Amino acid sequence: MSKYHFKKNYKNRRRKITKIAIFSAVGIVVLVAIIGYDLYRNRFHAKEGPANTIVQPGALKTQKTIDEKLYSFKLPTDWKEIRRGNAPTDNSVTWQASLKDADNRFLQIYVDTIPSLAVNMELPVTAVDNGLNYGDLSDNCVSFTKGGSFESSVAIRSKETAAKWQEVDFICDLPKPEYGVIGTGSKDGINTVKVAGPTGGMHKYFFVYTDRNVKVDYSIFYDALTSFRAK
Repeated sequence: MSKYHFKKNYKNRRRKITKIAIFSAVGIVVLVAIIGYDLYRNRFHAKEGPANTIVQPGALKTQKTIDEKLYSFKLPTDWKEIRRGNAPTDNSVTWQASLKDADNRFLQIYVDTIPSLAVNMELPVTAVDNGLNYGDLSDNCVSFTKGGSFESSVAIRSKETAAKWQEVDFICDLPKPEYGVIGTGSKDGINTVKVAGPTGGMHKYFFVYTDRNVKVDYSIFYDALTSFRAK
């Protein structure tokens, strides 16, 4: 083979190799672009299917209406009446939750015969027509009442003490700060709100809610107050 033919063949092979390399590079670039576009389309332009909502146990509470002579309101369906006072010094009804691991909740409603009961938290309420509006729930009154302490050795020697929250007077249970008792009150008086019904007339009411579960749920109390109607 002459030197001329050798150089010619060498140049032809080099051109073929260069073309193959170029086509391979272009193919790789195109392939990467296709894969990238497909990923982009799947991530940002995927068709939306129907939404699925997962409801956690206890997230929704079915309710029932409690129908008393002078008033009505709503509670979760698992709540049961456990006590009814019918005496000159005790005109109240108490209900309790019954769900497993969530039954350490109580609601008590007093009518007209209002006790001088000390509480841990105060919830101001006001009458609107024959219903109620509620304000902001206080912190544990031990934190803002003179002489209050969360130290058991100090609390046990304390006394029930007059306190005030948002211009509403009440009695703070300094000796038992851990009891978790909420009481309602208004400017009508300690532990008192006056509500007039269309047929039953004006009566005094006092609502007491206690929740000693690990996970407290005040929404039950708020729902009861919101749904309350004097008859």
